[in-house]
Amino acid sequence: MEKRPLGYSIVAAQLLIGACIAWYLIANVWRVIPELPKSPSDFSVYYRSGQALRHGTSPFLQPEYDYPPLIAFLAAPLTLLNYVAARWIWFLLSQACLLLAAWWMWRALGRDRIAACSAIVVWALGGAIAENLALGEAGPLLVLVFAAAYTREGTKQGAYIGFGAALKFIPAVLAAALALRRDRRAIGGLATGILGFLILPWLVLQYGLSGPPAPRTTGYWMGTPAILSWSLPSAVLRAMDPPKRGAHLPPDWEYGNATTAIARPWPRFISVAVALCTLGAGLLALLWISHGKLNAKQSPFAMAGLLSLSLAAAPICWTHYQVMQYPGLALLLCAAWRRRSWVHLSSIVLLGACLYQLPVGVLTDYYRQHGGWTAASPPTLYFWTTVTPIASLVLFALFLREVRLRALTGAPNAHPL
Repeated sequence: MEKRPLGYSIVAAQLLIGACIAWYLIANVWRVIPELPKSPSDFSVYYRSGQALRHGTSPFLQPEYDYPPLIAFLAAPLTLLNYVAARWIWFLLSQACLLLAAWWMWRALGRDRIAACSAIVVWALGGAIAENLALGEAGPLLVLVFAAAYTREGTKQGAYIGFGAALKFIPAVLAAALALRRDRRAIGGLATGILGFLILPWLVLQYGLSGPPAPRTTGYWMGTPAILSWSLPSAVLRAMDPPKRGAHLPPDWEYGNATTAIARPWPRFISVAVALCTLGAGLLALLWISHGKLNAKQSPFAMAGLLSLSLAAAPICWTHYQVMQYPGLALLLCAAWRRRSWVHLSSIVLLGACLYQLPVGVLTDYYRQHGGWTAASPPTLYFWTTVTPIASLVLFALFLREVRLRALTGAPNAHPL
């Protein structure tokens, strides 16, 4: 008896899932493990901040610690162990967050082959996970936060967003979607989360520990032209300080990841102005598309779109931040797949590659070819450090399209969310 075409799709899905699992293990486990004992890393900053807390001093005594205080409180228990052991535990916790987030997305997307393929393709092939794990970044925790925000409702949803905002301020932008949803329980959970995870730790630093309760300089948060900061404000700052072909790069291009970068005030104001204009225009577009109100099926896409918008608009957006877009990319892929919109699906895949894999690959080859960051080809540097925020804005437009579709009665193949 001739097999039905459905059988081929099952085999193809199983092969895709198996290949992605194998690649995930190679890229995000096998290749990362040798990096765990190495120091310095971003985790070493967390580790020293946790040590400072255990000794009754503020983590902001370290000039390189420029995060909200929550991450230091999370790292403090790990400092009871030596650095390598703490690094291993952080790695395992990060993997647990990533896998739990993928599981939540699969359940919310429909618990079928399309849902599984949509999530696992992004997790395995996105590329940014390996960088987060190798640096010991908090990105995996934020992936879990966004997965919860898109798949939960009510108080828990708001509390997760509040927790994410206490780790890194970017998730706070999701509050706009909660307001448009008119979800009082979620807004209450958000307020509780911010109070418990952001304000309370800062009060402990202010009144319970010696040392400064905040970073000594916050101007760094207002923008940087560093070559690995991929946002519109950073692109504008780079354009304002152009290199000459064949000469050395401007110092802020190479060393703009230091907290002392951009000592002059006026570039900072330009950076903030670009960020506010971009964010403001995006919020107005969301208000126009949604007519000022979101329903349950629109909300996850609106929140994922707000994240894409905020990463494009952020004064600082390091390469590894793109891992936060994974749950949203899974949403878009699944929606296009269910509609059998192959052109739409292909465009999402291309945009996902432009967020990390393509620019990292080209710029890594550039760095190796020229023996470091040089101005051998300024157009190459301009293009490949600007393609990511542009891709994020296009993704924001696609999320708005999904928001509009889910406002229509009887929208075709409505998303399970």
